[in-house]
Amino acid sequence: MPAAGICRLRRRIFAIMRIAAKAWKRSVSGALPFMLSLNMLMGCKQLKFCLSLLVLWTLLRSGSQIGIPFAVASSPPESAADILQGVERKYNRFRTLRMRFQQFYRQGNQTLREEEGMLYLSKPGQMRWEYENPEPKLFLTDGKRLILYVPSENRMTETAVKNSADLRTPLRLLLGQLRLQEEFDRIIEGPRDVPPLRKGNIVLQAVPKHLADRLEWVVFEVNPQYEIRRIIISEPGGLQTEFRFEKEEANVPLSSSLFRFQPPPGTEIVQQ
Repeated sequence: MPAAGICRLRRRIFAIMRIAAKAWKRSVSGALPFMLSLNMLMGCKQLKFCLSLLVLWTLLRSGSQIGIPFAVASSPPESAADILQGVERKYNRFRTLRMRFQQFYRQGNQTLREEEGMLYLSKPGQMRWEYENPEPKLFLTDGKRLILYVPSENRMTETAVKNSADLRTPLRLLLGQLRLQEEFDRIIEGPRDVPPLRKGNIVLQAVPKHLADRLEWVVFEVNPQYEIRRIIISEPGGLQTEFRFEKEEANVPLSSSLFRFQPPPGTEIVQQ
């Protein structure tokens, strides 16, 4: 490099160092473990080199104070297809899943009922919903039949999975058989009328292919770890069922007996 170019470069470096020193003095006390005067920095080649490494930290920290803008590189946002693929990869490798759930039934803007409890899922296609509040009840499937047991009514209803229209039934496929892009059409991100429960989560809305006569749309809320935090199912007439999930635990030991049920003596049994 010509001597003139070297001089210009040196002047630029010294100018940056002076700006950094001023910003450094305005930074929060104790942010760096030592303080040196600008004269000392100018007089020691090794310390000049060290300061040059600290310039970026100092300017990034104090750039807003001295009016220097910085462009921060960021990765492009994920598409709806990318998010769905991330969800599928996550859940399809699980063998079992245990989590807390809340369930809401709504008509328009009115909440008709709220329930909560524990949900257990296990391959292949087994699930158990233990409702705790406002009253105990049990909904489970072993993959072939569905059972709903309501202790307060002393009644057990049994239905073949293939004949069930219950909105909880498709959730049994959450483990190992999740193919969201094959099951839904018109997948869009961020419907305006459904804000996320938590900042940073992504909301996706889709139209089911196989239940289009029963359902208008389904909303999935997914966190940055590709965990499903909420599902909203909309039916004609303004009816909505919402499921919220938390405290998710994957691949926990679950006994097969969890997905079988023997009703107490005297229970009324209804076959559908």
